[in-house]
Amino acid sequence: MTPTTSLRRLAAVAVLTLAATPAFAQAPAEAQLKAAREVVDDSGVANSMNDIVPIFLDEAKRTFLRTDPALSKDLDDCIKILTPEFQKRRDELMNQIAAIYADKFSADELAQIRTFYQSPVGAKLVKAMPSILQASYDKTNAWSQQMSQDVISRLRAEMKKKGHDI
Repeated sequence: MTPTTSLRRLAAVAVLTLAATPAFAQAPAEAQLKAAREVVDDSGVANSMNDIVPIFLDEAKRTFLRTDPALSKDLDDCIKILTPEFQKRRDELMNQIAAIYADKFSADELAQIRTFYQSPVGAKLVKAMPSILQASYDKTNAWSQQMSQDVISRLRAEMKKKGHDI
């Protein structure tokens, strides 16, 4: 075997190894990130965060008003000035979330997901999702409370069988 043949074989092995490397090991392409951001927007994720900046600003305002209620008008003026700055930070978060989608899904998969969200049933899901999440939270909360009470009750009963009154 000549040195040239050895180098060619080594190069072929390197190329095959790189080709076998999973796609997620590479940073997503700009087009994939753009497609992922469209999915974030179409899926309702971005809309669900529309109120996040006003909530933070209002909470900060209430914090300052506790110490000096006379600051209300000036705080409102400042909030109007600061809102665009903090809205950009919300957009940064949406782009970070899009990067997560781009890391998990190929460009083709993102296109299929977007097609779903643009379909009538996808649009219905987006519209219904806030109430679904709220109802799911309510059910989970009630279930958790009941589960906690039942676990405590059953543990007490089993421990009583062992002579422990807890």
